[in-house]
Amino acid sequence: MHDIIIKAVSEQDFTEAIFLLIDYIVEVPRQSQQCRDRLAQLLGHGTSSDELKHTLKLFEALVRKYCIGEVDEVRLRSHLAQLSPNRQDRVVEIVNLRRPEIARRLIDEVNRREGGVPLVESFDWNVSWIMGSSSLASHRKQLCTVALACRDGAAKPHTISFEMGREQVEQVIRELEAVVG
Repeated sequence: MHDIIIKAVSEQDFTEAIFLLIDYIVEVPRQSQQCRDRLAQLLGHGTSSDELKHTLKLFEALVRKYCIGEVDEVRLRSHLAQLSPNRQDRVVEIVNLRRPEIARRLIDEVNRREGGVPLVESFDWNVSWIMGSSSLASHRKQLCTVALACRDGAAKPHTISFEMGREQVEQVIRELEAVVG
């Protein structure tokens, strides 16, 4: 991997450029030509120049590797050798600040590649004791209602809800314990 050169006159422009580069990774400015134009201006490249494309590609590859642990902070800094130590610190600080957002983007990519299996972000469950039904007054049963808040391969949120009886809940718990244990 080559050194990444980021030309920006002021510290404020430099910080803005790093944020826009990360926005590019998480696909924020791909929808806005204005953001891409601003990034090109801050980096001193033409909007459709090969230099801009090359810088975007290198920065994205480096940040991805850093976020998944293939590259440590020392190695990250070595690819930023053209920058002053203060600017290297700023890059690391911003990347670490936006790491959860980058991780979410990487998870979405993997999720789409793996066949669109919904990714569970959170869940809620409720246990009820059913004391009767319209057909049988003495019917007693425990019922667990589970709601999974998911994102599909296209990163659209949706909820999957289902009910389980006591035996099913016990089976799920056994299988989760086997995975964790």
